Amino acid sequence: MAKMYPNRIPDDIARDRLRSAEIRIYETLAQQLPDAFACYYSRPWHRITPEGVEQDGEADFIIAHAQLGLLVIEVKGGRVSCREGDGQWISLDRHNIAFQIKNPVDQARRSKHHLIRRLNDSKDWRPNRFRARHAVILPDSSRPQRALGADAPLEIFAFGNDLASLGDWVQARMGAEGDSDGDLGRDGMEALHRELATKFELRPHLARSLGEDQRQIERLTYEQFAVLESLDGNAQMAISGAAGTGKTLLALEKAMRSAADGRRTLFTCYNTALGLHLKTLATGVENLHIGSFHQICGQIARVAGVVVSEAVDLYDLALPAALMNAVDAQPGLRFDSIIIDEGQDFHDGWLDTLRLCLKDPDAGEFYVFHDDNQRLYATTGGFLSSLPENSFRLNKNLRNTRAIYRSVTPWYEGRRVTSAGPEGEPVHWIECNDSRQAYAKAITLASELVRTRQVLAPQVTILTGKKRESCELFATGRVGSLGVVSAEHRAEAKSLTGDTVRRFKGLEAKCVILVDIDHLVEPELIYVALSRPSLLLYVVGKKEDIQRLKLAQV
Repeated sequence: MAKMYPNRIPDDIARDRLRSAEIRIYETLAQQLPDAFACYYSRPWHRITPEGVEQDGEADFIIAHAQLGLLVIEVKGGRVSCREGDGQWISLDRHNIAFQIKNPVDQARRSKHHLIRRLNDSKDWRPNRFRARHAVILPDSSRPQRALGADAPLEIFAFGNDLASLGDWVQARMGAEGDSDGDLGRDGMEALHRELATKFELRPHLARSLGEDQRQIERLTYEQFAVLESLDGNAQMAISGAAGTGKTLLALEKAMRSAADGRRTLFTCYNTALGLHLKTLATGVENLHIGSFHQICGQIARVAGVVVSEAVDLYDLALPAALMNAVDAQPGLRFDSIIIDEGQDFHDGWLDTLRLCLKDPDAGEFYVFHDDNQRLYATTGGFLSSLPENSFRLNKNLRNTRAIYRSVTPWYEGRRVTSAGPEGEPVHWIECNDSRQAYAKAITLASELVRTRQVLAPQVTILTGKKRESCELFATGRVGSLGVVSAEHRAEAKSLTGDTVRRFKGLEAKCVILVDIDHLVEPELIYVALSRPSLLLYVVGKKEDIQRLKLAQV
């Protein structure tokens, strides 16, 4: 039995009465041709001539054999005739209704020559001489006594009389093995199959796919704002959640709502770059003061004229003490509401200091958003655990696609979190031999993504596990042809961002490329690194380091 493509007639074609003759021939060829034959049914084609003219056609059947070559067949049902005056072919159906049809000989011949050109132009096959013939089957007509025209000798036709031995007729029409025309051969059969029946799957353009994923993530994030309504009436809250649960945007929304209600509001975090980013997002909001904790300490101290002591530890003690002295000296600098992001990075003493900066430390609005990853931030007591009756937990990952979320979960240890985002693109784990090769790959990835408009340059962030000044990739201020800026300046430029994993903590990007992953040995940094992208993640490094990040073997 011949190999048939398709291997069964699609239902919509089987129900089409106008194709009943073709279906009969399909079934007959399938039964009568031996295994060595491949039969392709209903193959459309398109070409542009050297003169720029576009031509379309369709071959009803293409039969191929490694030694016998090709036979292109056109099938015409009904009782067929040709008018003498203008050479118009006519088909008369069983109801004696006449239809004008195309010249089947010409159709088969044109399809044959097109197929020969396609094979000779194929990159998958070295051009070679092979036998290629054309034929016509008229299954509802009887064999006449003479040729149907100068270009239509009887030997190229099969009629209703021939259907009982159609397989033998096909083989006779294709010729005997060993003829001097040459063989199609195994390579030719494979090249022909790729031209006529190769399976393929086209993925959506990445920009479109990422856009759809981003819209779903944004929708889920805005839906989470309903959490704030459920918390109304709770003046002081500790709100926990893993990376990607929307803590930062929820905290920002809470801060802007408080400010919009006329309350003097402070929104602070630990990371300087995150503080600058949040300030950009809330530009122009009255009553809202945004900055990293130590920036806020310094700013308020300067307003109050408080000198920051250099005799003690600057960040742990001096700046927090200066903040406390400033609000004591000028009570008007105190706040009605204080919202804190990245609470897990704050010392208990800093949180106590901030709460004392409220106009009413007992009843003033004080919200602390923090990561509850017990693997990294396990607490045995302290400020955050002192308010067990005033806590709320976010349990849905909204920021990351599910593919990215799965790469983060080995590094998360805590109460169960559900991924609510889209499946997204798979995480790309790219093995390289050394850092030089990894940097070259990162440059290629970033350049190609931007060049092909998959993403915009500001949506791409390259993160190094080393210190920024130690990463050769950022030494010239350019990555390939693209400009690169640090995390603090990402909102001011049309360049991609290049920085360290540590300095990017709390921030996110649509696309993240990780390099120098051999320096990512602290579980906290690995957790941060893998959870920064919302849509695309590329991890570039040596095989052993990739396995370590994938399998959580620390």
